[in-house]
Amino acid sequence: MLFGEAISSILEPEVRWVPSSTIELGAGYSDNPLYAPFIREDTAYIEVSGEVFLMREGNKEYFTYFYFFGEGKRFKTFSDNKDTALLLGQFEHAYTPKNSSQSYGFRFRHTYYDQGFDFSELGLPYRMSVTSNKTEWIPYLSHRFSPQTTGTISLSKGFENYRKITDDNRDRTLSLSLQGKGSLGAWKVSGEVGKKKYNERQRRNGDGSLFSAIPVETFKESVSFKIDKAFKPESLGNSTAKLQWSRLKDGGGSYYDYRKMGLSLEQEFKFFPYTVTASLSGSDTKYDTRKIDTGELFERQSLRYSTSITRVLGERTEAYLKWSREEDFSNARDYEYYSNFWSLGLTWEI
Repeated sequence: MLFGEAISSILEPEVRWVPSSTIELGAGYSDNPLYAPFIREDTAYIEVSGEVFLMREGNKEYFTYFYFFGEGKRFKTFSDNKDTALLLGQFEHAYTPKNSSQSYGFRFRHTYYDQGFDFSELGLPYRMSVTSNKTEWIPYLSHRFSPQTTGTISLSKGFENYRKITDDNRDRTLSLSLQGKGSLGAWKVSGEVGKKKYNERQRRNGDGSLFSAIPVETFKESVSFKIDKAFKPESLGNSTAKLQWSRLKDGGGSYYDYRKMGLSLEQEFKFFPYTVTASLSGSDTKYDTRKIDTGELFERQSLRYSTSITRVLGERTEAYLKWSREEDFSNARDYEYYSNFWSLGLTWEI
C-alpha cells in the first residue's frame, strides 16, 4: 500500500492554483490629459494599477487561468472628469488530449473603460466622459504542426454598451493565426474578418449627410505580422516589431470607410539594476469618401512614444520613471492634438 501511494503521487502530480500579483503606485503630471485639440489644460495626478494572475498547475491536459488588470488616474485640478479607469478580467480554459496535436479552448473577457475627453468643436458637450462595458466570448481550436509551429482559429462574439453616447454595438470576428520560432525569433502571422452592428449609429454619406435611418453595420478585415527576438547579450533584452494593415466598410453611405496601416517597435535594455524600455508606434488612416470642409478626403496620422526606466530596490520592489506622448495629425484641425504624461512611482510584486 505504501509503494502504491508513492507511485500514485508520482504519476498524478498535485493539482494546485499558483497566484502572482503586482501593484504600482505613483504620481505624475500631464499637459493635456483630456486630449483636447484646442484648449489644453495641465494637471498633476496620482496613478495606481494592479495585476493578478491565478494559474492552475498539475495536469498537463488542462490549461486554466484567471487574469485581472486594472489601472486608473485621479487628476488634481479638474472639477469634472477627475478620474480615468481601465479594468480587464479574463478567464481561459483549454484541453489538450494526451498524445494529441490539438487543443480546444475558451476565453471569456470583460473590459470596463472610463476616460474623459474634451471634444471642443465636434458638436458635443465641451467635456464628457466616455464609459463603456464590453463582454466577449472566444472559443478557439489550436493545432500543433511541429514542435515550433502552431496554428489557431477562433470565433469571438461580443457586445459593447456605452453610458452616455449612442454607440452600443454587437460584433462577431473570425481570426486565424500561425505562430512559431525561427532564427530571427518568435513570429506570428494573424488575419481577422469581423462584422459589427450598431444599435443606433446612423449611416451617412461622404459629406456627413444622413444616408439612411437604418443603423450602421461595419465589416472589417485586418492582417498583421509580429516578430519578437530575445538577444543573447542580456543588455539588449528583447526587441518587438509589428506591422498591421486593416480596412473597414460601413455597408452604406461609406462615411466610415477607411484603410489603415500601422507599425509598432519596442526595444528593451538591461543594465542591472536598471531596465530601460522604449517603444514607438504610428499609423496612417485614409478615408475613402469622407470629406472635410475644404473638400479633401479626411486623413489621420497617429504617433505614440513611451519610455520607462525601472530600478530594482529589493527582491520584490522596483522604482519606475515613465514618459509617454500621444500625437494625432490630420487635415481636419478638430482632430489634431498632443498629450504628454510623466510619472514616478513604486512597484511591488506580491
